[in-house]
Amino acid sequence: MQTLVDLLPDIERLGHREAVRWSNGFRTWTATYSDLYGKIGAVVDDFDRRGIRKGDRVLIWGENRLEWMAVFWACIARGVEAVPVDYRFSQDLVDRIRSESRPRLVIDNAALDSIAAMPPRTRFTLSEVTADDIVEIVYTSGTTGEPKGVAHRHRNICSNLRPFRKEIAKYRKWTRPFQPIRILDLLPLSHMFGQSQGLFISLFLEGSVAFTSDIHPGKIVEFVHKNRISVMVSVPRILENLKNETGRGQPPITPITTINLRNWRNWRLIFLRPPIFAMWRHRKIHRRFGWKFWAFVVGGARVDPELEEFWKALGFAVIQGYGLTEASPVIAVNHPFDAKTGSLGKVIEGQDVTIAADGEILVRGESVTTTEGGWLHTGDLGEIDSEGRLYYHGRKKDMIVTPEGLNIHPEDVEAVLNSFGEVRESAVVGPDHVHAVIILKDPAADVEALVRRANQRLESHQRIRECSIWPHGEFPRTASTLKIKRHEIARELQTGKPNTPEAAHVDLSAMSSLERVELLSELENKYQVELDEDSFAKLTSTPELEEWLRRPDAAVGPDERERPLSDWARAAPVRWFRTLFQHAVALPLYRYHLPLTVTGLEHLDGLEPPVIFAANHTSHLDVPTIYTALPYRWRQRLAPAMMKDHFRAYFEPRGHSRAEAAGAALAYLLSCAIYNAYPLPQQMTGTRRALAYTGDLVSRGFNPIVFPEGLRTPDGRIHPFRPGIGMMAVRLRIPIVPIRIRGLYEIYSVHDSWPRRGPIHVSIGPPLTFPAETGYEQAARRVEEVLNTL
Repeated sequence: MQTLVDLLPDIERLGHREAVRWSNGFRTWTATYSDLYGKIGAVVDDFDRRGIRKGDRVLIWGENRLEWMAVFWACIARGVEAVPVDYRFSQDLVDRIRSESRPRLVIDNAALDSIAAMPPRTRFTLSEVTADDIVEIVYTSGTTGEPKGVAHRHRNICSNLRPFRKEIAKYRKWTRPFQPIRILDLLPLSHMFGQSQGLFISLFLEGSVAFTSDIHPGKIVEFVHKNRISVMVSVPRILENLKNETGRGQPPITPITTINLRNWRNWRLIFLRPPIFAMWRHRKIHRRFGWKFWAFVVGGARVDPELEEFWKALGFAVIQGYGLTEASPVIAVNHPFDAKTGSLGKVIEGQDVTIAADGEILVRGESVTTTEGGWLHTGDLGEIDSEGRLYYHGRKKDMIVTPEGLNIHPEDVEAVLNSFGEVRESAVVGPDHVHAVIILKDPAADVEALVRRANQRLESHQRIRECSIWPHGEFPRTASTLKIKRHEIARELQTGKPNTPEAAHVDLSAMSSLERVELLSELENKYQVELDEDSFAKLTSTPELEEWLRRPDAAVGPDERERPLSDWARAAPVRWFRTLFQHAVALPLYRYHLPLTVTGLEHLDGLEPPVIFAANHTSHLDVPTIYTALPYRWRQRLAPAMMKDHFRAYFEPRGHSRAEAAGAALAYLLSCAIYNAYPLPQQMTGTRRALAYTGDLVSRGFNPIVFPEGLRTPDGRIHPFRPGIGMMAVRLRIPIVPIRIRGLYEIYSVHDSWPRRGPIHVSIGPPLTFPAETGYEQAARRVEEVLNTL
């Protein structure tokens, strides 16, 4: 492998194996290697039409997904220099990077949506590329001053990948029973570590990479379980959040090193040390993650040894490594079958590492981009033991030097503070003594007592002399690796001025349900926890919100999460019953009593499921009418949404008679069994659940039927559509097919107790798609306008 172009035939060869799956938190997409190769060809064809040639630059500013990967590989195929940019970077920073890199083309999320609609092209030629040609220019910083990019050539990246490709080849035959091996990559593909795992290692394993935009721990665990993930790639911060999530409601995990072996009963725990026994001992936790999941690959920052030992005690492998963007990127890594707690692993083949007199880690080798045969000064402090394992001791610039010339590593003091239950997180800054900055779990905690306890465990030169409570909810962090920005914390302490804007005080009661959904999602990603929607719905002001966020009951526990209520209706026996009943009873009965005319079926020609059918709501017979009107291939995968409130006596029997509860239960069970219906709550808190339920069905290939008016029409007219249909269209990236039903209001309206006979007409409109930047209300109005014209 001399250039990355040599890997493109591997993508073509793997054909129908799964290559990638990605989720935006509501819907999950999957694609094979054939899909990826076809999409690469489509982008290559687009480059050719635009006149983008070898040596030109393309800036990629978008979320992790199939189309991002296709653009990157298309750049490789054409010798185009990619400029990947973290999708979380501000517009101002991206503009500065754009000005500095001068790309011919900028690919953002809207452009990725356009690429998704391009037809595949599986035949394309490859440009002549040499090992000295530039693959990409990666920008690692630039939040202050002018951004600086690091140019990576084919020889740099290939040199870094060869040892991994060779080692993985030894074990590939043993992975066959476990395929598809899925790697959940939680880092952006603009980050070199994220690229290494998401673009290359998954390909060497002949497995699949998975991406998700939901990064709060409850959703991550759910995604891992649901998608049968094998390995998770993340930064230490996410491991810490997952530890907090996993530990809630569980007994404490006791590492073997802390067990009192004088008690003979504890000797049995020695034999539970191997992973297979630890997995069984902690089977409840493994059941939450799924039995296929077994390892964390961690980089971007040092993993605290106690955190590493926590996960190992549960029976999971923790594979820690060390690297830099300038090293393309891996310098050292633990072997999955020979990892040592606290170590960064052994230096990989092709790299040369030494420790300078002041403790700085120096690197050289073909993968290093910024020197001509000399040493790369990493700015990190470390040591190498007698086994050749590398250890990290902190950033050189963060190290505190006392007036006596003694060195203090902030991580050592932070580890002590973070071990206290009252402390959520801490950061230590200098320059010549320890100033601890703390975020408390409990605002009423005694800070002075915390400092005294910490100092008892610290060496004299490490002891805390000053302590501050951080006024914001989170420390400032880097976008990709979530490292704490200690220099920004120190700057704020010096100036006394916040470096982040105060939260705007808004009237929550004036926000729409969809605006609340967006706010709740932002808060969950910020605080890395799943929040209780029912409690959130009752808040009316920012002070109430701030107070609520401080309360421990704001977070949802693993046992409190609402599960889908009608999954049983999609089990194979129920599907067989539904098909038999529809064709033997329901359809003949409907056609006999209600003459039906259908127009617009040509709009379904060439359209591939899944789609959402959006219909006007006139009667309880709307769903049977749509079932009868649609062709067999669509009818078999329909999933009508129904108001959960119609079955309140079943879901909330208190206050209802037994007869009411039994009647509601029978109606609910029949609706699910005969029509594959699924319940949606109608209150504010139901908005996100509705989208999540619908997205799950769409990901599984079903075609939901929704009624954007919400309620049956009382007068036969079409009433304004709620913006929820717009949110579904935009967030689920799915076509909306409008359906207009006429005649049912006269036959069986909301005012009737029994249907009459009469003609019915169903009009099917053209499918509507909406770009990602479309407003929800705008999309809803467009669907309503089209439906009114049918």
